[in-house]
Amino acid sequence: MSSYVNIEDFRDVRISDFLATLGHYPVKKSGKELFYHSMLRETKQSTPSLSVWDEGGKWIDRGGANHTGIYGGGIIQLALAYWPELSFKEVLIEMRNVLNIYSSQSQNQVPVINLNAQKPQEYAFKLVKTKPLGTNFLITKYLESRGILDVAEGHLQEVYYKNHLNKDSLTNYYAIGWINEHNNYEFSTIKGFKSSIGAKGISIIQGSDKDHVAIFEGYMDYLSWLKHNNNHLSSPTVYVLNSIVQLNKTLDRIKNFKLIDLYLDNDLAGKQATIHALNIIPHANDRSPDYKGYKDFNEMLVDNLGCKFQSLKKDTKR
Repeated sequence: MSSYVNIEDFRDVRISDFLATLGHYPVKKSGKELFYHSMLRETKQSTPSLSVWDEGGKWIDRGGANHTGIYGGGIIQLALAYWPELSFKEVLIEMRNVLNIYSSQSQNQVPVINLNAQKPQEYAFKLVKTKPLGTNFLITKYLESRGILDVAEGHLQEVYYKNHLNKDSLTNYYAIGWINEHNNYEFSTIKGFKSSIGAKGISIIQGSDKDHVAIFEGYMDYLSWLKHNNNHLSSPTVYVLNSIVQLNKTLDRIKNFKLIDLYLDNDLAGKQATIHALNIIPHANDRSPDYKGYKDFNEMLVDNLGCKFQSLKKDTKR
């Protein structure tokens, strides 16, 4: 992947969305001001000191700066304070990776900021072809190891793609793909790399119960839940976030459903996201106790079925 990063690519990114990708959510809102417990310093988490104004693209930490000396500014300054151990260029690359933004240029240098520049965004990956499941042996073995091969038909496809920014490369990569709301492919390789071909978005699976909605972080978790609940006569409409940054947008779209189930991860980021969701929609239900002791629904399914990832790892080395 190119090491060039265009600062203009970050100009329209909301600071609250950037923080959400890192697992940080506001604990209070007043007008257009969002309040966070500072993620830049060690705090007692008693009083939120970091404020964000998305409309102006600004933030300030009223508790003071960390050792970087940065206590406010725009999204770039926030990233510099968040990753103090990285160089300026490394911070921009980390931001690009976190936000899934890829520049259309390929120079190995950081450009001078030009607020008047209008360069079109180009995504890193280009679709070559799709195939039905069962064509690629390693993908089939991988889905077996995740315990969801028998429910994946009609939901997943094999996708083959190129790294569009490396125009000289003849390599086609393969992954498991599924469609998002923009009719683009979200994908995951068998080694766990996740991205999208084109703009990222939520994946929506319409259900038979118009009053019920369920939220999942990833598609594998949704398919694991589907396998676990395959005897239910009615089904909710399912929203798969595909990225935790999509949470706020999803909450705004589903807040009027009567029954809302949250199947978010049992890690720190997932728990913070669940707390945030319940603050926004108090009548939503936290379903993570259904897979208590596991990071997510798929991890529980794999353990219950006794699926073996080790055999897959041996196959991928051949």
